[in-house]
Amino acid sequence: KQWYQRRVRVSGGLSGSQKREKKPAKITELKANPQAKVDGLKLKEVQNKMDEANKFLSDNSNEWLSDDLLRNITSNDKINNKLSNPQFMAAFAEFQSNPEQAARKYGDNPEMKEFIQEFSGLMGNHFTQLADKQTR
Repeated sequence: KQWYQRRVRVSGGLSGSQKREKKPAKITELKANPQAKVDGLKLKEVQNKMDEANKFLSDNSNEWLSDDLLRNITSNDKINNKLSNPQFMAAFAEFQSNPEQAARKYGDNPEMKEFIQEFSGLMGNHFTQLADKQTR
């Protein structure tokens, strides 16, 4: 309390008898970055790791592209029927070359959604089984 009373006397009270000069406000101008919309959700570190993984998969396809995988693909009617459809394969190729554009184009297509879920599940199981074999 004593410190507060001294402070009030020195500064001229709470209302302040001295007027302070107003400094001009510093205004920061923001400009939209159109590339930010395109790259907004991309993280450089993640993209680098994905590129490394793709290179690894390409360089080592003899280790993961097995007869078991091909057998699982050909025995799954939901996947195999779509892989024999040229229009579907063109759409699938679009997902590989330009996934954002393909997602906008085919995102509401229930057949494409079903195929991607089925194919992703099959590939996920395949790589999990490969990892399990390596840890044994």
